[in-house]
Amino acid sequence: MKKKKILILGSKGFYGSRLKVFLKEKKLKVFTDHKFKIHLKNSESRFYLNKLILLTKPEIIINLVANTDINFCEKNRKEAKKSNVYFIKNLVELIQFNKLKTYLIHFSTDQVYNGKGNHNEKKTNPKNYYGLTKLSGEYHANKVSSLILRLNFIGKSKNKKNLSDWIINNLKRNKAINVFQNIFFSPIHISTLNKLILRLIKKPAIGTFNVGSKDSISKSKFASYLCHYLKFDKKKLNYVNYKKNLFGVARPLDMSLNVSKFEKSLKIKLPLVKKEIIKLIKEYK
Repeated sequence: MKKKKILILGSKGFYGSRLKVFLKEKKLKVFTDHKFKIHLKNSESRFYLNKLILLTKPEIIINLVANTDINFCEKNRKEAKKSNVYFIKNLVELIQFNKLKTYLIHFSTDQVYNGKGNHNEKKTNPKNYYGLTKLSGEYHANKVSSLILRLNFIGKSKNKKNLSDWIINNLKRNKAINVFQNIFFSPIHISTLNKLILRLIKKPAIGTFNVGSKDSISKSKFASYLCHYLKFDKKKLNYVNYKKNLFGVARPLDMSLNVSKFEKSLKIKLPLVKKEIIKLIKEYK
């Protein structure tokens, strides 16, 4: 059986770098934007993106290109739009222009929701500019044969910029941190996500889906689990409530995801959040 050619865009990022390694270990035919040394920082450059597509002629494209810094996106709207809207718009138009029968897996975010909890895929109402740009990106991705994943993934990163890294690095330095007890999310560990992506490569699904743990957890309890299992001082955790427009950016408070549509479509059961946190903790031990 002929192996499908897979192109990962955003392969140098936190998840892209991990996914690339995982798929190559599975002996799949993987191409990346990094390997071909094509400059994608200028996300409006159709020429470079078109060159990459014509070089690889992929049957599957996994798009992870995004600026996910909520505060940055709010203050630098032009740059946010380049990464989160124009890039996927150009990608979709080039797929259509080159008449490629390409299956697109596009990563979105739980920030497209209003923060009232137990969100299904039908109702969106972003609270900040980052969420708005990601929702706009979904509009373009939907113009081709695509799978759109709304999610929030966790895992240890190399650049130490994600939530768990921030918590652990501060606790290692014996530094007190504020953790929000009124913000909830449904994270999925990248190892679980890798297996789901592999399954979707083999048997594609079309549509927009929430992907995450079956239940949710507050950011404060998440931090408390890390603190407990990694034996840090719990007294360094200050439990506070997120107040409206703190840091000058509105954020949805309850990003709990209803994942039943994805479970029914793939005929699987997604894990509980505690199981995903245990996977995360093992990375730091």
